[in-house]
Amino acid sequence: MNASKISVRYATALFSLALEKNALERVYRDMKVISQISSMEEVMEMTGNPVIPLQKRKEIMIVLAGDGADALTVRFIGLMFDQGRGEFLGAAARNVIDLTRRHRGIREVTLTTAVPVGESLRKEMALLMEEKEAGEIEFIEKIDESVIGGFILRVDDAYIDASVKNRLNRFRKEFSLAGYAEE
Repeated sequence: MNASKISVRYATALFSLALEKNALERVYRDMKVISQISSMEEVMEMTGNPVIPLQKRKEIMIVLAGDGADALTVRFIGLMFDQGRGEFLGAAARNVIDLTRRHRGIREVTLTTAVPVGESLRKEMALLMEEKEAGEIEFIEKIDESVIGGFILRVDDAYIDASVKNRLNRFRKEFSLAGYAEE
């Protein structure tokens, strides 16, 4: 079976059960943690490593999920590993996050800059987003020095790249097309 279908099916089941049990907020919080943890190279290697016993991999992921993890989350992690689907846990977590955001009307806004932005700018951007479309906003700030200056703004699937790095790359491409390329 296709890997994306596997993670979507498990995620849909967990989302439905969390909604039914009024545990969606806690499961959503846990899935954000699991998604972050699962994207770490060491954790990806561990979850798919057949040399490490399945029970040990399951226990490690439960511990990494944290002491405050909801019982439903712990059972879900156990189920994924018991069914031999542990390597799909991160993808399933991201799918649960997406389903929850859609259900609640949460919009993800990611701002990438070269240096941290101030609190006033964060609030101003949140207000602008709320004016454009109703709903809750989840603001994520990323620092990437390669941006040099300006910003990269991602709102759900929309993307605005107003970075100095992007402008320099465009100038470089235009100059090379005009015959002024570096030799």
